[in-house]
Amino acid sequence: MVATDLTTRRDFSRTTTVGLAIALFGLPLLSGAIRALRMTLHPLVPIALQWSLLGLVVGLSIGVEGRSLRSFGVRAPSRRDAIPLFAAAVLGFLALAATGPLIDALGLPERRVTGLDIDRVGVGVAVASAVTIGVVEETLYRGYAVERLAEHTGSVRLAGGISWAVFSLSHAVGWRLGDLLQVSLAALVFTLAYLYRRSLVPVVGAHVAIWLFGVLGAVYG
Repeated sequence: MVATDLTTRRDFSRTTTVGLAIALFGLPLLSGAIRALRMTLHPLVPIALQWSLLGLVVGLSIGVEGRSLRSFGVRAPSRRDAIPLFAAAVLGFLALAATGPLIDALGLPERRVTGLDIDRVGVGVAVASAVTIGVVEETLYRGYAVERLAEHTGSVRLAGGISWAVFSLSHAVGWRLGDLLQVSLAALVFTLAYLYRRSLVPVVGAHVAIWLFGVLGAVYG
């Protein structure tokens, strides 16, 4: 019985390692592969691939690790989520918008992708992409990665720092230095909001809201 328990724990540990690898590096590897192969894909394909990565991590967590959704930050919405959601949305937006003059002054290159290429993909796909980015990135980097790294390191702050650093650097695939500065500041806001509530509700809500604001700006700006 003891041997079986130890084997199960080792299996779960290996599964968690695989889950962390996918959560932290899956999206940049996917983006890099598409760019390296110079693949022209239908706009919905990257969205489906992102959801597939999320589904794989969730499936490993529930089906193999034997964890619940709560183990990576899925909580029922609460009134207590309203203030951190609003604060994260405002501060995250300011981290993107207010740094524009600094980036221009420093002469840092940037892509300015807030509109999600709406002229090419259309409003519907842009909205779907905004929701996908917010849900998938926050669940992988803030929910799953922070919680599993906290278990491994014994420090939720260290876990948050590692997740923040990897998330910021992962945008080096296809993004420029000015964009990385903005992303790192916004990611810091989301990380702090998650550490405060240990719930995906505020950070997913804020992340999606910021991207949707970019879509609306592209449509009506």
